[in-house]
Amino acid sequence: MNVLFMSSEFFPFAKTGGLADVSEAIAVNLVKKGINVTACLPYYNQVQKQNLRMTGKILKMEIEISRECVKIFEDKKNIAKELKVFDILPYKYKGVNVYFFKNDYLFNREFIYGFAGKDYEDNFLRFSLFCQISLAFFKDNNIKFDIIHANDWQTSLVPVFSKFKFKLPSKILLTIHNLGYQGIFPKEQFLCTGINESLFNPQGLEHAGKINLLKGGIEFSDMVNTVSKKYSEEIQTEEFGFGLSGVLKNKGNVYGILNGIDYDEWNPGADKYIHKNYSAENFKTGKKSCKRDLLNLFFGKEKSKPLLDRPLLGVISRLEGQKGFDIFIKIIDRLVKKGCIIAVLGEGERELEDEFKKIGETYPGNVSVKIIYDNSIAHKIEAGSDFLIMPSKYEPCGLNQMYSMKYGTIPIVRATGGLDDTIIGYDGSNVAAATGFKFYKFDASELEKTILNAVDIYYNDKKTLGNIITNAMNLNLSWDKRIDDYISLYNDMLNIKH
Repeated sequence: MNVLFMSSEFFPFAKTGGLADVSEAIAVNLVKKGINVTACLPYYNQVQKQNLRMTGKILKMEIEISRECVKIFEDKKNIAKELKVFDILPYKYKGVNVYFFKNDYLFNREFIYGFAGKDYEDNFLRFSLFCQISLAFFKDNNIKFDIIHANDWQTSLVPVFSKFKFKLPSKILLTIHNLGYQGIFPKEQFLCTGINESLFNPQGLEHAGKINLLKGGIEFSDMVNTVSKKYSEEIQTEEFGFGLSGVLKNKGNVYGILNGIDYDEWNPGADKYIHKNYSAENFKTGKKSCKRDLLNLFFGKEKSKPLLDRPLLGVISRLEGQKGFDIFIKIIDRLVKKGCIIAVLGEGERELEDEFKKIGETYPGNVSVKIIYDNSIAHKIEAGSDFLIMPSKYEPCGLNQMYSMKYGTIPIVRATGGLDDTIIGYDGSNVAAATGFKFYKFDASELEKTILNAVDIYYNDKKTLGNIITNAMNLNLSWDKRIDDYISLYNDMLNIKH
């Protein structure tokens, strides 16, 4: 089976969040199962900085762009010429055939999607051309695929171009990693697709008078899946459907395949980033050593010593409303009064960033905030924290709660999407099965009650806490079964008759 994997992010080349990790994991694990996988990615500035040595001949290709499209985005004389020409750079990564598509005008920018909380104004053009050039290159070179696997709005034009522009026979799967991001653009930009304007209609890419790329991807793909069973059900309701619940219901089956985690990257027994390696058999000394190291990093050696025996709450996240940190902020002062220590790593909405900074300044001995994303620090938080806080308003899957369980850091989560699917909440009687703590209503007081319950067990019931940690660390959350589910879905698609 030949699979083309289309994504706007792919670890370790380009990453803003979990999409990059999942893209890499799916592609690499498919290869391990004997599938021939080709992955496509824009040649961003992030990629360029890595100075990769390409593993094949660099090719050049031009794409036709209409004058009408150029006029929409033109900000200098030679834009048409700059947009047309792409370099195609081949690379081999863990058995995956990777093709980078290089156009400096479109992709040689400091950030992938935008900066200072604003998307780039020409994102439609950037990702539309990425989809077009990728499919054009493979068609021109007679490289054929049984399955094309598209991901999120950035590649949602792939099924549209495949069916109506390039007439490819491949079956197409669209994976929705987060329905909250749909790729919505002004209708006049539709000219840049080069496809018939009749597709801009309520049965196609039009939604509420604008282009909705994700909607188009849903309408024209052969199958749709998302990244947990619970989320696949939630997005077909008005509350979580972001205006597309009806479209998804009409599509028919929306499959939920839970993400896995990569134990080569996330394994406390071999993690190169943490202070001391450990396993489920000897986690007490290992985690204590890692906690000391984490406290030193966030609070400094002089201040950290008296904090070692207090409950340490870790946060690794985009700081935004979807992730629930607006309700977490409301209760931090009361958590501090109960003796909690809080270490925050992340960046996101400017208002939330500023609020976290202010709280860190208000409680310098209890709360420390790093407004960045740093992979090595993320590993240290997973290993050194007692609890990981994920109070998401909605969460398609989530990876950090799975990482934290492997590291014996107990997740405290809202029961939504993949968080509900992956965590068995402790209810006072299920100590043999529990792997974390859950609350249900999206409410600050419910979150506070759940955290304080966990803190009470931390102080007063070490045996129960130890059992929950052991349960969590012994779970198998690898990609093995998940990849089998994807292969099964691919095979089902190949049997679809039109």
